[in-house]
Amino acid sequence: MGNWVSIDFGTCNTTAAIEIDGKPHIISNGYMKFFPTVAIVSSTGLIQVCQEAEALRKEMPDCYYQEFKLNIAESTDINGKHYIDIVREILSYIKGYATIENNNEEINSALLTVPSIYTDNDERKDIMQQAAYSAGFSKVEFLSEPEAAALHYSQIVGKKNTGISIIYDLGGGTFDPCLLDMSDSKKPQILGQESGVKCGGQYFDQAIYKHFKKTCSDQGNPLNQEKKIDDYLACKRIKESLSVRETASMNFSNGQTMSLDRGTFESLIKEKILLTLDSCDALLRNANKSWNDVRQILLVGGSTSIPYISNLIQKHLVSHNAPSVKIIRNTNGENGVYDHCFATSLGGISTKIAPPPPPQEPIAQIVVNGTRLQLKEGLNTFGRSSDMDFVFANDLNMSRKHFTILVTKDAVSHWNYVITTCSETKATVLNNLEALDLNSFPIARKSAELQDGWTITAGKTTFLFSKVNNK
Repeated sequence: MGNWVSIDFGTCNTTAAIEIDGKPHIISNGYMKFFPTVAIVSSTGLIQVCQEAEALRKEMPDCYYQEFKLNIAESTDINGKHYIDIVREILSYIKGYATIENNNEEINSALLTVPSIYTDNDERKDIMQQAAYSAGFSKVEFLSEPEAAALHYSQIVGKKNTGISIIYDLGGGTFDPCLLDMSDSKKPQILGQESGVKCGGQYFDQAIYKHFKKTCSDQGNPLNQEKKIDDYLACKRIKESLSVRETASMNFSNGQTMSLDRGTFESLIKEKILLTLDSCDALLRNANKSWNDVRQILLVGGSTSIPYISNLIQKHLVSHNAPSVKIIRNTNGENGVYDHCFATSLGGISTKIAPPPPPQEPIAQIVVNGTRLQLKEGLNTFGRSSDMDFVFANDLNMSRKHFTILVTKDAVSHWNYVITTCSETKATVLNNLEALDLNSFPIARKSAELQDGWTITAGKTTFLFSKVNNK
């Protein structure tokens, strides 16, 4: 088990991953594989976060805080607490669940993914680092979100030359695209980034809510403002259903069942999606690149599950004469499945998973008349005598102890093989050229380091030394 957790601290939701038996594993809270980035700060200063805060949202709406990711460095008094205190509690909450899923082995190191716009000296990083230490982590590191997503993709597809890519990261509240050169799969190079586009799941929910609010008001049956939270939840469920259905319906606070078709939903969010494409255009211009320089667009974030987003991106590519650019939301690779919802946290933890050790080099064999004889570590003896490791009693021209092969392992676990002649009367011949001979001192060698494919002749028997272990 590892002791690192990779945390993608999101505007609306946070995800986390750890290593289990050498593979990335998403942390869950029950059946939920994410943690709402929200908090309740009571009048007494008690902080409750994530799912616990969500459960109290209706009861304590005035104490409910969300979407504070980009503002965590601001000096704000929240019932005697500050954003750093909230971030600390969220990280501590996730740390607890990570430890549980790590078979209760302590998680003490955190890799925090952050927007690419955060500089090395960004105060928001300092706040997150301080909060992480206060949450009980003894080691804290940072990785940019687009780099993490790119590393997840590279690790999954197992290709070194994945080219220039746009990370299209659309989550709950912000859109922050990044242009990466992924030619080096282990170290993507950031060519440019954009930020500041307010777009994502919460804005789509808001658009649906405004649509239904106006519709109900026009019909003389307005929504109940005191149950706005319930209505927003209904809008969210409609949004999610429209990813797979043409029409979705839910009951609202005025007692009316409201329906929305996919076409209407798409018209409600089109303007926001177009802003993301404008941002991508600006990203390419600022990097002196065109869409034809891009090999693929990696979709990241839960909101990219909406089919309309991929459709608009494809139309945008066609309009820029770049229809061959791949749009990747999910794909099967050599090492598993690319997961757009958790790409950032999975990519982060992949940097902390040591590659599996190479398979142990097998010990070589000796081939005699088509039969393979397995050498062992240490000294291997050959001759006619019955106490030899390899006995050739039928070859009367072979000495009772004719030669030995010493098998040893060096510092890098590579096997070495030294053959030494032992016969007082007959030489041991290598490759029909060199005789290892005890009686020609000091001219002949007595020992030699064997190489793959060499032949050894002792008496009338010829041996082939083979490092290819074909059992």
